[in-house]
Amino acid sequence: MNTTVASWKEASQLRRAFNDLVDGFRAHRVWRRLARMDIRQKYRRSVLGPFWITITMVIWVGAMGPLYSHLLGTSSDEFIPYLAMGIISWGLVSNLIIEGAGTFVGVENLVRSVKLPYTVHVLRMIYRNLLIFAHNLLAFVPFMIYLHIWPQWQWLLALPGVALVLIAAVPSAFLLGTLSARFRDMQQIIASIVQLAFFVTPIFWRPEMLKDRVYLAEYNPFHILLEVIRRPVVSGLPPASTYTKAVVLILILYLAAAPFFAHFRRRLAFWV
Repeated sequence: MNTTVASWKEASQLRRAFNDLVDGFRAHRVWRRLARMDIRQKYRRSVLGPFWITITMVIWVGAMGPLYSHLLGTSSDEFIPYLAMGIISWGLVSNLIIEGAGTFVGVENLVRSVKLPYTVHVLRMIYRNLLIFAHNLLAFVPFMIYLHIWPQWQWLLALPGVALVLIAAVPSAFLLGTLSARFRDMQQIIASIVQLAFFVTPIFWRPEMLKDRVYLAEYNPFHILLEVIRRPVVSGLPPASTYTKAVVLILILYLAAAPFFAHFRRRLAFWV
């Protein structure tokens, strides 16, 4: 009897969580407008707005590209595009993780005062970072001009990669956002992990440099998410194994986040 009641309760919790997800996607006008407001508010009274991040990336790549290509003994013409797309892609992935951890804590007043699906706050964060990523892609243009790189049709294959990253960001935000609402130290821990991942992920260096330990890069989840965006632009279509790993990673995230969020969803308003 108790097992039946517990199963019915779990099924009810999953159904409510699923309804929250559906209602959140239906409220696309809300989270799209809120995301644009976030960007305008963050860069209020700024002349260049979010393009300051783009300029910073150009300076970073312009300074570090020739230096690291010399240190690593590689051609600047090959290394600079690799580094530029790596930093741009890393900006999307890392921001989705770090800001995903603060998804609910960052909007605590809205969570307490307005009855909205929690999915709205997640999609608001994802859409905001997608817009910033679109701005940051302009950082690649100066290097295209300098290195005489012409756009190619294969670059469009980066779009499915961006879609995979965004799909992975949904369960990640639910999982990390809920944990951070309950344990406030989680945001600092996650930020530290992401900062460490920046150095152990092939952004300034290539996986082949690990030689017989190249598997450390190939199974690095950060590297997998970077490659589905960067590789079509830099060196052609990623191997099928890269997409397989990305899909497996996404499935694991959903399998972990779905029951977790369903179980703790009703407590979120009290935790924030």
